[in-house]
Amino acid sequence: MRPSDLPLIRRSRLFGQLEEPVLAAMLADCFVQALPKGTVSCRQNEKPEFLHVVLSGGVGLFAEGAREETLIEFFGPGDVFILPAVMLDAPYLMTGRLLEESRILFWPAATFRAQARANGALAFGCTLVLSSYWRLLIGQIKDLKLLSAIERLSALLLALAPRQAGPVTVTLPGGRRLLAARLGVTPQSLSRAFAALRPLGVSGSSRTVAIADPGRLREISGAALTPRVESR
Repeated sequence: MRPSDLPLIRRSRLFGQLEEPVLAAMLADCFVQALPKGTVSCRQNEKPEFLHVVLSGGVGLFAEGAREETLIEFFGPGDVFILPAVMLDAPYLMTGRLLEESRILFWPAATFRAQARANGALAFGCTLVLSSYWRLLIGQIKDLKLLSAIERLSALLLALAPRQAGPVTVTLPGGRRLLAARLGVTPQSLSRAFAALRPLGVSGSSRTVAIADPGRLREISGAALTPRVESR
């Protein structure tokens, strides 16, 4: 593990309550791997052996059916994923696949559960992250039931955008095909939604999107934006 990894790990609400010496001692049982794009870090229906923390790159969680799969959510640097399966010692409900070359921290699942039982600050961190998962789920359900494709795209672009005044640039995790799956629309519908936002100052191609005026997108998306898992 690199010294620069610790600030990323501490970004997660899971570890935010832990004193640095305590966290460092807990990390003694962990290891980091640099993995290529397309690597499966965990597979649906298998029992969890590790908790995963993204140190760099990006991971997509995919739900697999009999004939197809669909992207459920993106995770990036500092994010913890598959915590519910680890805490319950229950099979994964989704498959984690790297969307680009990434460095992943692997935390042994049994060790993590024992540490959560013994350390109140870590247990509280688990509560915070699991609560943010619940809010993410409700946000996605509300978006699907209440918002059009254009409104959903606007909300997600704002959620991915840097929090700053003036024009911003967003890098899409995984590309537009996966973005369409995350929004629950077809690629054709996503293209039409982007075209509808072009007069509002949204432009770009491939994974890079420029937003000239985020305020205009907020008017489109409404007050309630889809929350990110860690709500950073």
